[in-house]
Amino acid sequence: MKGNELNRPHLLFAILDWGMGHATRSAPLIAHALDQNWTVHIASRGTALVFLRSQFDGTDAVFHTKPGPEIQYAKHGNLIKIAAQVPSFLFSIRREKKWTEFLALHHNITHIVSDNCYGVAHPTVPAALISHQLQLPVPLLLRKLAKTFVARQARRFQEVWVPDTKDFSMSGRLAADNPLEHQTMIGVLSRLPLDAQPGHWQRVGMVSGPEPHRTLMEHALRKWILEDSEPGLLIAGRPGGRIEQVDNLTIWPNPTQTELSSALRGAQVVVCRSGYSSLLDLAALGKPAILIPTPGQPEQLQLAEFWKQKWGMATCSQFALERGELPDAMGHIPSHPPNVLALSVLDAFVSGSS
Repeated sequence: MKGNELNRPHLLFAILDWGMGHATRSAPLIAHALDQNWTVHIASRGTALVFLRSQFDGTDAVFHTKPGPEIQYAKHGNLIKIAAQVPSFLFSIRREKKWTEFLALHHNITHIVSDNCYGVAHPTVPAALISHQLQLPVPLLLRKLAKTFVARQARRFQEVWVPDTKDFSMSGRLAADNPLEHQTMIGVLSRLPLDAQPGHWQRVGMVSGPEPHRTLMEHALRKWILEDSEPGLLIAGRPGGRIEQVDNLTIWPNPTQTELSSALRGAQVVVCRSGYSSLLDLAALGKPAILIPTPGQPEQLQLAEFWKQKWGMATCSQFALERGELPDAMGHIPSHPPNVLALSVLDAFVSGSS
């Protein structure tokens, strides 16, 4: 190994794989690290890892499959099914710790950026945790316990980065109800460029979420777009899939960031999940949308209601979407230029001046 390669920073980006949201919001940080000619290791699982490979194929990034639980979801009773898997989730944190120690030793890792992977920290390697969910959305009787749990996990990290702003809260109670002493607001994170030319599609539906809800949402959005005569676009969230054309409906499995930005900017109506990464993309572009929380995910239900009250966003249950009962589009949110603050925080973290 060359001397200059040994001396430059070696970053490990560990990304939670519960859907693609954590991967999409971490992508600008990874891209910046590669632009700085730092050695970059990317670790995730499943669809998130497939997406990250598609985005950074051809770069010098090294990819790893991270240990983690195989979280399963149900069509109904999702919250109960998730609660039953908590023991395996806690066990996976211990597995992540051992895996991180091994990786850091064998790849000379100098800095760790963990997007909601609690176990990817190291006793001697500076580590930053990215999270907007400092207060888990649990029933009232469990909130104190949940607050203590998150604070305890966060203590393993030198820094906690919250993708939000002090003056323009987007995460609501998820971050505000459990502030941490070592947290830093890093502003909006989004991979979408702001200078893309507006596209020509009138209705744009963005599919995301775990199975079986991803497929249920895709089928419902297909019907919604096909019932209209104007050109419509379905962003299917299937890395590795193929582009399809059905009557007035175009299906993109995994568009580039410029294509996605163009489609959203030109759309008359956008329908998407109320997952936080999707909301960050809307904030970056200043684009309203009809928000569809994933069933059984209280975080998305809470965010949808918060954005409805604060910016007048239209919301709709997935069951209503499947019946074709979408509300009229409404709401307004001012645009917030993304990534500027986050990249400066990353630079300071790596240089040791944070």
